[in-house]
Amino acid sequence: MIVDFDKIEGFEWDSGNLDKNPQKHGVSNVESEQIFFNEPLIVSEDNFHSTEAEKRYFALGKTDNEKFLTIVFTLRKSLIRIISARKCQKRKRKYIMKKLKKIPKFRSESAEKKFWQKNDTSGFVDWDSARKVSFPNLKPSVRSISLRLPESMLNDLKVIANKKDIPYQSLMKIFISEKIKEEYLR
Repeated sequence: MIVDFDKIEGFEWDSGNLDKNPQKHGVSNVESEQIFFNEPLIVSEDNFHSTEAEKRYFALGKTDNEKFLTIVFTLRKSLIRIISARKCQKRKRKYIMKKLKKIPKFRSESAEKKFWQKNDTSGFVDWDSARKVSFPNLKPSVRSISLRLPESMLNDLKVIANKKDIPYQSLMKIFISEKIKEEYLR
């Protein structure tokens, strides 16, 4: 299923699908839309009902009020057209939500720390839904220190830093970092 869901901008409601789901299945149009904004949302192609002209999809998800829904939909240009929306059968819910243990409320950071020292996260966190992230602007914590150097060593360091067009303090950090890595590799 290679579909660019990033281009979808809204929903298509008309006389053909506006009243059908609330009347037949007791699912409002607002609830039908909600599952597309909540996680987890699982979408699969409906190969049996798809045609060359129009692909159909299944969606399993939940509303803002934790009501699980199964939705059949299609895409028309940049809009989702909901074909059918109904309450999800209990056996399908396992595909939406794994039975995870509830993480207790902690009275303090110390209590939380003790809990995680004794418990593995795999029973409490759905790591299958985790994704890679990056923090491009994150900087490590730093601590100021006082360092005494012979003046001749400091002057040499400043000359080298000047040639490299960087502050001498930064050059010191580079040299120290390189030496630490070198020592760890031994």
